Amino acid sequence: MEKNKIFITEEYVDKDVDVEELEKSLEKMLDYLGLDNVEVSVLLVDNEEIKKLNEEWRKKDKPTDVLSFPINEETPYGCKILGDIVISIPYAKEHAKEFGNSFKEEMIRLLAHGLLHLLGYDHEKSEEEAKIMFQKEKELITAVKN
Repeated sequence: MEKNKIFITEEYVDKDVDVEELEKSLEKMLDYLGLDNVEVSVLLVDNEEIKKLNEEWRKKDKPTDVLSFPINEETPYGCKILGDIVISIPYAKEHAKEFGNSFKEEMIRLLAHGLLHLLGYDHEKSEEEAKIMFQKEKELITAVKN
């Protein structure tokens, strides 16, 4: 079993973000899914930056909580690059309050959501797809807690 490569970049720095904890959570999700020798990048940004990306890539002129940019390419050294997950820290904090979650729980949920999008799940395609994706999201969140 090859080791996964997880890169987390804090473009927006917040004292409440525990990068090491995020990395461990993402690793548990990848293990749960049986993925090894994959690469995932996570970029932590503010609302302004995610709004720009949302406008550029999805033609939606508003901030959002998480965006995913699937790559799914094999590298010459045998590792598969899944892609990039971008999370807005301020938006995540707002959502945590709104949903009654802790900030840590919300960050784990967003990581799971973003990862599933990298793997081809899409809740916007149909109700059935949404049901499948959100069930898988719950499973990943549970896997992190165990």
